[in-house]
Amino acid sequence: MTNGFKKHSIKHLSASSINLWTNAPDVWVAQYLFGKRGPMSSAAMRGICTEDAVVAVLTGTDVAEALKAAHDKFDGFFPIGDEKTTKERDMIQPCMALALDALKDYGEPEFPEEGQEKISITAKTDDYEIPVIGFLDLVFPKQGVIIDLKTTGRMPSTMSAEHQLQRAIYQKAKGNQAVKFLYVTPKKTSLLEDGDPNELLVTAKKQISRMEKFLRAGSKEDIAEVIPVNPNTFYWNGAEAIREELYGI
Repeated sequence: MTNGFKKHSIKHLSASSINLWTNAPDVWVAQYLFGKRGPMSSAAMRGICTEDAVVAVLTGTDVAEALKAAHDKFDGFFPIGDEKTTKERDMIQPCMALALDALKDYGEPEFPEEGQEKISITAKTDDYEIPVIGFLDLVFPKQGVIIDLKTTGRMPSTMSAEHQLQRAIYQKAKGNQAVKFLYVTPKKTSLLEDGDPNELLVTAKKQISRMEKFLRAGSKEDIAEVIPVNPNTFYWNGAEAIREELYGI
């Protein structure tokens, strides 16, 4: 019997795909079976641009030059800013400055020639085997620490379940190094490492197995006909036309 992943040509998973499957399977089907993705949000682009600027400075670029490149990249996606996008853009500079201050004692991170370091672990049962991949933000091998940078408007006291799974995957792949998430708002930073990686991965494997069994059920068109659709989830923000096209809702 062909397993569900091979049936639908899914070659790997990631923390984000597992989390999306868990939280919004209708959106997961749209993205991973039909290749239909909504536009990138201004908050997500703010995070990307801030990380780019931090990495640039840590590897030798002038602060002003790194910030300008980050703003230029943001403006390339959102050339005319409304109130929300302007707010996100304005977060880049203070988040960059605070992140750099929090990371100042770690030295220069190391990167492979192709950019971010890719990690992979394998989820498998008698029915399937599939890699779960990820890409590391900042690797400080001399300190034995890996740091993932998260910019946010509101500081969490505890890592979200989604971020805990991401950290668990990284920790499993890099067992000899500590994995921490650096949360940065425009006003403060916090370094967190919540959740038991082994427990989280056991639960994730159960979700992966349910996903694989679900994918065996039929073609992508068959699946789209029966998957429950929640039009009210924020995961559809900016992708309402895709939902209407695919599900008629």
